[in-house]
Parts: sequence; structure tokens; C-alpha cells
Amino acid sequence: MDEQLISPEKFLTAAIKFMTISDKIKDKWKLHENIEIHKSYLKKETFIQNNNRNLPLLKAEFVIFYNLSYGVPSFSFNIWDPSGSFLSLEDIRQLSFIEIRKQDFYSVVTQQEHPVLNKPYFIMHPCHTQTLLANLKESKNIIVTFLGLIMPLLNIDLPLEYGL
Repeated sequence: MDEQLISPEKFLTAAIKFMTISDKIKDKWKLHENIEIHKSYLKKETFIQNNNRNLPLLKAEFVIFYNLSYGVPSFSFNIWDPSGSFLSLEDIRQLSFIEIRKQDFYSVVTQQEHPVLNKPYFIMHPCHTQTLLANLKESKNIIVTFLGLIMPLLNIDLPLEYGL
């Protein structure tokens, strides 16, 4: 990494603006601020529809945090089936809105210890995030732009109000 795309302070500012919209539209994101700004994060607990409409809803937890190493927002998540068991990486790949080969998906999403929450999460690897967002630095909100880029991959709902 040559330089940070955004600073932890700019990430927190974007997170606060994001929360203003989330609160207004009742989208249920929560901002967890930390005295160490780079450890602040956004979190949403929700239910998502399985692509197979005959299957029950799945519980999901989404976390957007600042990746200190890459200087970009990063996305992590966990998804559980109705019995409370974690979905496998392959199950998650099959939830995607887009058809993606295993090796491509597995190169983008990995399971590891969360750098802020210190427990296992699936994390979208941030290595290409800086390149993708560098061309979009002038966006109204870098977090909204970031979510817009990843939402098809993980079947995430992003209400249009965030872009207004």
C-alpha cells in the first residue's frame, strides 16, 4: 500500500453521516465509536432471504470497519441458519446475486479473526478496495460507495435513500 485512501478520522466522519441516513430510514445500522478512532465500526444485525425462496430466513450480522493496513473501509459478516449454525463459505457463495466461480469468490472472501472484534468473521479482502475506491474519492460518502460495490456479491440490501 502506497498511502491511505482515507484516514480513520474521515472513515468515522463518513460513518456518522451514514448513520444519519440509517436512523432516518430506520435501517438498523449501529455505530460503535471507540476512543481509538480506527477501532470504531458500523454493525447491522438483520435477516436475509435465502435465494431458494422455500428455505427460511437466515440471520446475518454485517460489520463495516476501518482497515488500518490498507486505509480503506472493510466489510465483514457472519450468517447463521435457523438452527444457529454458521453457514459455510460455499453456502455464502451460493447466496450471491451474481454467479461467481469458487476460486474467484474464495480469493475475495476469507474467514479470519476480526481485527477489531477479535472473533471469527468472514472478511472481504481489502487488497483491491483501495484501487476500486481511488477512482471514486469524490463520492458523497465513501461507505455508501463501498457498499454499492460489494452488495451484489453478498446479497446485501442498500436502500436508495443512501444515495440521495
